[in-house]
Amino acid sequence: MERYLYQPTADELARIRTTPGQTSDGKPFSWYVDQQVSAGKLRLECVRADVLGLSLPLEIYRATRKSNLVKPWTRTEDHDIYCPAHWADLAIGSGACGLRCRACFLIMTHRVKCDPSRHLVYENVEDHEKAVRRWLKRPNRRSLGLGIDCSDSLLYEGVTGHARRLIPIFADKSLNPHHVRLILLTKSKNTHYLRGLPTDNVVVTFSLNPEPIADLWEGKFNDGTRVTPTITERLTAALDAQEMGFEVRWRVDPIFTIPGWKDTYHEFFATAAVAGHFPSRITLGTYRETQPSLPTFVSKWGLPPVEVTEAGLVKEGDHYHLPAERRVEIYSALAEAVRDAWGGSQHEPVVALCKEPRSVREQVGLLHDRCNCAP
Repeated sequence: MERYLYQPTADELARIRTTPGQTSDGKPFSWYVDQQVSAGKLRLECVRADVLGLSLPLEIYRATRKSNLVKPWTRTEDHDIYCPAHWADLAIGSGACGLRCRACFLIMTHRVKCDPSRHLVYENVEDHEKAVRRWLKRPNRRSLGLGIDCSDSLLYEGVTGHARRLIPIFADKSLNPHHVRLILLTKSKNTHYLRGLPTDNVVVTFSLNPEPIADLWEGKFNDGTRVTPTITERLTAALDAQEMGFEVRWRVDPIFTIPGWKDTYHEFFATAAVAGHFPSRITLGTYRETQPSLPTFVSKWGLPPVEVTEAGLVKEGDHYHLPAERRVEIYSALAEAVRDAWGGSQHEPVVALCKEPRSVREQVGLLHDRCNCAP
């Protein structure tokens, strides 16, 4: 038996297993995933809580990914919505990452094809490493995400070991002569897996929000217990990574404007600065949806609803956003809060926006390309 495998108790299963609804034609909403299991294309496993850094174990699916292990990002430099044109993502998993965040865009990306409570974790780890080594030999490489657009970079590290395999490669001048960055993005607290590893050309990014806001949209088990580690635990992990010598960045996304939101975010940044946090960049993103039917899919998969809403979303580009003028107000307030917290020090973070058009970035005064995914 693999050292991470676990046999959950009946009580644990009742807490961690969701009950999907039905499709419009009466089939279980999990029908596609169920077919994949029956055909032997997916294998269900359960991972110990301590391996994941969570309070309860999680069930996952395992499979082999046979192609497109490194997924290129295809936006062009002249696209109105800024997103780095020269980065790629390592496909270490598929579907929402299993932390069950109820505002996750991946729920809509995969719809009925991936269960957001049971992440698909690919098991051909050596193939992924070989693909990265080949990818690094090609010209014009700038950064590679460790599953940042399709998984969580560190949540399943105790199962796969991707970071421990790849970080030494990116830190090795002979294997990475162009100093391509490996970018991690996590809601976990699993920085202990990084101890003793080199730090050159590696970025560790933490997905954060003030605790009162995170609790309204991040994942919860059936009994209401949060799936994700607390923000305090993640901030402790961020300090841990910082003390190891890694470049640490923050991603504050999605921003929700609950009553008193300006004071909430201002206190969050100020407290972190006093505690010795020195993120090199803080990337901001307001709440957005690819489709307004996200709450329907959340419900159909058996997840509780998001406990906060942003009224008045409008279609703009690929997303439903708050109106541009409202987003400018929010970003301006949070950028000011960051300046108030770290301003004047040698550690003032670069503030950037995620997937915003030139017009919005220009009005906020952040017309640059130094967001989280850029090297």
